[in-house]
Amino acid sequence: MKIQCCCEAVELEIASEPVVQFFCHCDDCQAVHGGAYAPESVYPADAVRIVRGEPKSWTLKRNPRFFCPECGTKLFIDVLALKLRGVNGYLIPKDEFHPQFHMQCQFAVRPVGDELTHFKSRPARFGGSDETMPW
Repeated sequence: MKIQCCCEAVELEIASEPVVQFFCHCDDCQAVHGGAYAPESVYPADAVRIVRGEPKSWTLKRNPRFFCPECGTKLFIDVLALKLRGVNGYLIPKDEFHPQFHMQCQFAVRPVGDELTHFKSRPARFGGSDETMPW
């Protein structure tokens, strides 16, 4: 699959199925995306290649995030410790984004009412406790 930023200056090629897809409510994602939460589609880092353009990077707290220097579209975050690349879920075609849960809901702006699991921090398989929110 190929995806690109809004102005088409940067293009990414994704060569695998996602490891996981979810909505993140962490305070980093809220600050970076300017919203209550952000959709994320996670892949092995080496499965996501930049095939056109040169994204710029910056780090808010922990992991480098990449964006288009022309239009500012948020592209991906590198989770270095886990060798994963989290692609901005807004760039994934709607019929290919299938979130499995919400995470970091301890930072949620408001409760979200849907059928997905709402983890207080992270699922155990990603270093969390599997504790869920009571809503």
